[in-house]
Amino acid sequence: MNLPAQGPQHDQLQPIGLTADGQPIYPWPVTPAPVPQTPLKAYPVGTYIGFGCLGILALAVVGTVIVAVLIGLSIALVVLAIAVTALTICVLVLRSMWRDYRKGL
Repeated sequence: MNLPAQGPQHDQLQPIGLTADGQPIYPWPVTPAPVPQTPLKAYPVGTYIGFGCLGILALAVVGTVIVAVLIGLSIALVVLAIAVTALTICVLVLRSMWRDYRKGL
């Protein structure tokens, strides 16, 4: 009797065992990784590094300017506070002198 084969034809794979029914067990076929059809894109890494360094330098300059402005503002506020205090003392002394002058002392 000439019966056709019941399972898939595996010309290249050797069976690794038999099932309970006597059918051969073949290993899972391994397919190679697909080859990309488009060429790899070259990224300009040097440009990215250059812009990164330029960005860091710009941030350092901006940070330094901001710190200098804040220090200047704090000094200006301290000077303003001293001036206001001196003006207040001056006004109080002059008012006291004016009262004494008005009383005739």
